Amino acid sequence: MITVKFNGLDKALKDLETFRNKAVPAAMRDALNEAAFQARRVWGDEIRGKLTVRNQFTARVALQVRKATGGNVKAMESAVGSIAAYMDLQEAGGTTRGRKGHLAIPGPSAAGQAAGSKRTRVVRASNYLGALNVAKFTPKGKRRQRNAIALAVARKQGQKVALLERPKGGKAIFALMGGKRYLRTRLLYDFSKRSAHVKPHATLGPTMQVMRQRMPAIMLAAVEKQLKRHRVLGY
Repeated sequence: MITVKFNGLDKALKDLETFRNKAVPAAMRDALNEAAFQARRVWGDEIRGKLTVRNQFTARVALQVRKATGGNVKAMESAVGSIAAYMDLQEAGGTTRGRKGHLAIPGPSAAGQAAGSKRTRVVRASNYLGALNVAKFTPKGKRRQRNAIALAVARKQGQKVALLERPKGGKAIFALMGGKRYLRTRLLYDFSKRSAHVKPHATLGPTMQVMRQRMPAIMLAAVEKQLKRHRVLGY
């Protein structure tokens, strides 16, 4: 007759119950939340690398996390998203239209770059549209005459910008440079278009690729932490 005796079976069964009821839900919750906050940081880096951002709002403040809560593993979820409405357009691309007719498209000079180049920097604070003082009036005559009057009025009032008409239609704000004899203008904002095409700048997709690679390590670390916390299964 062979007798088999199991030592510590009650302890093992109790550990397994603790693992199922306490360790697994807590580990899942921690892993989901850790992944969401890591994704927020990775996404912010992607945005800063692919978009020209003016401040910390787009790549930091607007990126918010909804944490996983509760103990139901099947219902748990965490999420990271942007409260900036324009991120959908930046991510997928599309057409943007002006709110009151024409778009205000900043030129390279608004960012302190050479005229005629492609703008790759953010607009300088001194050139924000709201900071520009533009004379508002309706001169008569042909286009060149109207522009000449607008320039004369701007110089007389001591302004550094003027709203001029473009040769192919529409208007634009130009910076006034030089002296009285050699006046030069630099395009700051173009108002000649009612809409513009925005190219897609994929930032969320690359972020998810990074997080797919990180998830196994994040989950493993969360499980080990809970096993040590509850001192079960030999931890």
